[in-house]
Amino acid sequence: MPRIQSRKFESFGDGLLAVCETDERTITRTKMRHIRFGNRTVGVQRFWQAKTAGNKVDKLLAVPLSVLEIGMIEINDVVILENETDWLWDPLQFDDKQIKDRAGQYQILQVQPKYDTKPPALYLSLEKLVHPYKDGREDSGG
Repeated sequence: MPRIQSRKFESFGDGLLAVCETDERTITRTKMRHIRFGNRTVGVQRFWQAKTAGNKVDKLLAVPLSVLEIGMIEINDVVILENETDWLWDPLQFDDKQIKDRAGQYQILQVQPKYDTKPPALYLSLEKLVHPYKDGREDSGG
């Protein structure tokens, strides 16, 4: 009898993210916040396939599938990485609101459920936003 291959273990200890809905280059609402993620390596095949399609994959993140509703995360949603924005609230170094709006924003290029990992995960292919979206949320994402 053939052995079942052991599943790859996923960890989600690299930081927290928020998934936001957008409309006309403005973040309109936060769909989900404080979701743990793990950084993954953007492979050569994924990189060149995106490049061929006219995109650039800057990050590949894994998030736990169990805490998410897959239908809530859509292509072109904006992901804000909290670990890339925490340093912006130091009043001694930064007081410009525009700097805060530019940090840690990525657009989702691909959403890929991975059921062959333990625990099951959702892989998000992300592209760094060169011209980030304006924050139009009423609570400013807090």
